[in-house]
Amino acid sequence: MFALIFKLLFAPLAANEPMLSNIEQITFHEMGFERAGEAYFAPDGEMISFQAVPAGEENYQIYTMNLKSREIKRVSQNMGACTCSFFKPDGTKLIYAGSPLQAEKPTPGTYKWDLTPYMNIYEVNIDGSDPVALTTGPAYHAECAYSPDGELIVYASDEDGSMNIYTMRSDGKEKRQLTHTADCYNGGPFFSPDGNKIVFRADREEAHMLQVYMMDKDGGNLVQLTDNGAVNWAPFWHPSGKAIAYTTSIHGHRNYEIYLLNIETGAQCRVTCHEGFDGLPTFNREGTKLLWTSKRGKDKASHIFIADFAYTP
Repeated sequence: MFALIFKLLFAPLAANEPMLSNIEQITFHEMGFERAGEAYFAPDGEMISFQAVPAGEENYQIYTMNLKSREIKRVSQNMGACTCSFFKPDGTKLIYAGSPLQAEKPTPGTYKWDLTPYMNIYEVNIDGSDPVALTTGPAYHAECAYSPDGELIVYASDEDGSMNIYTMRSDGKEKRQLTHTADCYNGGPFFSPDGNKIVFRADREEAHMLQVYMMDKDGGNLVQLTDNGAVNWAPFWHPSGKAIAYTTSIHGHRNYEIYLLNIETGAQCRVTCHEGFDGLPTFNREGTKLLWTSKRGKDKASHIFIADFAYTP
């Protein structure tokens, strides 16, 4: 019933969002969520992972949803704040970042996740069982994703006193720092589909004014991809490896939208066109589906949307 109602509501927007069709809201307050977002497809495209704040609570927890049955399962257990889930490429595991129940909640930032102390990365079975801590200690370790072959994990941490990007083996060993800036933020990294590049966001030129960057998987050959005077964040690779989708405030801080950038030609196009927040885009492996977080629902809270996606780079 929810799906039918929201498809009808969003039908008139098709002319303004030509890359999107069959737009559907898939998380709701009625499911017991105050808000939800940052969703990722499983390798087979049949399941997603996401974070949501349970009704009456303050912290995000990690969940999965079967897209066919819409069955929802909570993955994170006995944790405080949680964020940044991601499926292992073979579909057998999940990683996410979680803090202890007693961790002190810091003052919220203006554009980034709360830098919760003792936030560490855990690998778990898909149902959340058998958690293994891949990082330890009092620093913030989060914003994590596997490499396409599952051998490495890229993540962000402030363990050196400033937010920088690191890689480690998928067993948590052989940590390597890739960026070395001080007094600025580097985060939200993802490996390219071929595993050779990493895209991320950083405010290297002006505090809080994030731009999108790309570098080799070893930290070399840094390239700035956006420079538009706006806040640009949450970059995610299109499966072709030729483009990225990202979130931008180019239309104002009350109207974040999703854009697509061809990294070979520099050509850009607008993906979403709706008053309010649209951001955190992610694709399935084929590039035929888009997941994103939006406030376009009737209650204007952040929730997860899915649509068919058409793009030829």
